[in-house]
Amino acid sequence: MCLAAATPPSIELEGGVFRVSGWTAPPTPPAKGWPQIFAVYAGFGSIPPMLGSYAVEKGSLVFRPAFPLAAGVRYRAVFHPPAGPDIERIFDSPLKQTTPAARVESVYPSGALLPSNLLRLYVYFSAPMTQGEAFRCLHLLDEKGKDLPGVFLPGEELWDPESKRLTMTFDPGRIKRGLTSNVAIGPPIVEGRHYTLVIDRMWPDAHGLPLVESYRRSFRGGPAQRTKPDPARWRVAAPAAGTSAALAVTFSEPMNYVLLKRMIEVVRGDRVVASSVIIDQNEARWLFTPRDPWKPGDYRLVIDSALEDLAGNSIAHAFDIDVFEQVTEHLTATKISLPFSVK
Repeated sequence: MCLAAATPPSIELEGGVFRVSGWTAPPTPPAKGWPQIFAVYAGFGSIPPMLGSYAVEKGSLVFRPAFPLAAGVRYRAVFHPPAGPDIERIFDSPLKQTTPAARVESVYPSGALLPSNLLRLYVYFSAPMTQGEAFRCLHLLDEKGKDLPGVFLPGEELWDPESKRLTMTFDPGRIKRGLTSNVAIGPPIVEGRHYTLVIDRMWPDAHGLPLVESYRRSFRGGPAQRTKPDPARWRVAAPAAGTSAALAVTFSEPMNYVLLKRMIEVVRGDRVVASSVIIDQNEARWLFTPRDPWKPGDYRLVIDSALEDLAGNSIAHAFDIDVFEQVTEHLTATKISLPFSVK
């Protein structure tokens, strides 16, 4: 009597779901989880496996990606059986990809000289990204190319609602003078030294796809900023009436890019003037272009006192408050007005 040969395990893709057939999965995953046995990758090279969920259905191991499969992408599924050689299968999408892969669009602050007590870093991506990857994929390197640990606030990874803007905060304990970390380790950025910000290409977007390319940008540590921004020192260049020329406000130091987008308004009488805003000169100038031509008369530049410079000093108070003094003042956000006239 001849026995039929056992069917070897195989990997199938149907309806966006990956399945290992011909192998009976145990009811519970191994110690390191199901990805130890079965992993799916969107592309090739040194990239992390796709995010998703696993289940055992009728004895077969099933993987459901967290996001829909993207058209035009090659997927690599790898099965590591407890015994026997690995099984790998490539799945090609027959459709043309309509959504481009994500890339780093910009990083703020944008200057080549940044204060040694820089508080925040903003990274803008062209598409929604996978969260929780910043401490693995974002690096600050010293002059020798060494990855600097502990420069950012541990576990602090903030995203906008679209998951396209990442906010990273440098560890305040290392920035504020007199604190234990500042004395023992020193600030994350040292004046006069050179640094490189690196964002790895392996960072997956919301569909699990890696970035188009890695990102690198160099800068130098500059003097610390420890005083409050003073709007009285800003230069306001008013445009001529009847034109749609931009109102130009030049600051005495670079300011926080994200806050500049929403903490300054132009008011005429009791009405806010509709406009578009451009921030340039490495966040040292604010250009306000009205929707309609300027009318002659008196205007006000209305500024929220919570507006900050690059070191977190707001118009209301300095960030680096002496930690040995008790702070009793109740700090509240207020509005400051700078009048100007259009003639």
